[in-house]
Amino acid sequence: LQVVGVECSRRAIARFAAEQGLELVQGDGGAAEAGVTTWSVGPCTVCECDWFDAVPKALGGTFDLAYDAAALTAVDPALRGDYVGVLSKLLRPSAHVLLLAAEFDEGACDPAALALGPHSLGLEEVRTLFSGFDVEVVEEEVEEPPAEGGEYNKLRG
Repeated sequence: LQVVGVECSRRAIARFAAEQGLELVQGDGGAAEAGVTTWSVGPCTVCECDWFDAVPKALGGTFDLAYDAAALTAVDPALRGDYVGVLSKLLRPSAHVLLLAAEFDEGACDPAALALGPHSLGLEEVRTLFSGFDVEVVEEEVEEPPAEGGEYNKLRG
């Protein structure tokens, strides 16, 4: 099993290694010409680069599985199609994508808090973005807002 990740922040890569208790070792620079710095983090390879510059050659090929832990929700909604385009080029034809995303009422949120994401991502938009995929909801969780005076209000001050 080959595990490859893409991250634009060296600090986030180092934090991942520390959280997992793994040694962080810079790669040999083989992908440097593509603007990618590779890092070995235990059994994983993490490619430090801008997602929109990620190409199969720089990442070591194409993949059978992609796991998106809410990265798509962090992307400016106007760039989501481009994001999925990059992802599609990194996947083999029979690949699967596991996507974690939240749908919520952005109008009920402070616009300043949403400026850099996350942004709401509903099922219909997922179906549109991933039109070449069979989209299946694996799990759906509905969170109720806390009652008046609950933890949310305590944290907001």
